[in-house]
Amino acid sequence: MLGIVNDVKQRARQTARAAALSVVGAVFCLVGLGFLTTALWIIIEIEYGALMAALLLGGLYLVLGGAILAFGGKSQSDVDYGPSDTHPESPPAGPPKDPIFQMAEGFAVGLQAGREARKGG
Repeated sequence: MLGIVNDVKQRARQTARAAALSVVGAVFCLVGLGFLTTALWIIIEIEYGALMAALLLGGLYLVLGGAILAFGGKSQSDVDYGPSDTHPESPPAGPPKDPIFQMAEGFAVGLQAGREARKGG
């Protein structure tokens, strides 16, 4: 039983670490995007003026945002794979197992898990 709890704790720790690193990475990307936007603004403003810089950068962000929303809004359930007869059902993994064999296999797996939990605790 302790092995299962430790496994869940370890997975939760890994998930929290991955989420924290993702947030930090996103913040750094946003800061970098801010600096790049400022540099692009300066270049366009020197060549064409402030009005043209605002129009170009606003249009750029509008197009990028729209593209991200379009791609991000399409879920897997929205994808059309065509008629069902073009994708036959996958064949079974193997011959069906005897229920007695399945029960014995489950008992053996549970027994091994209990032994491992006892060793770890």
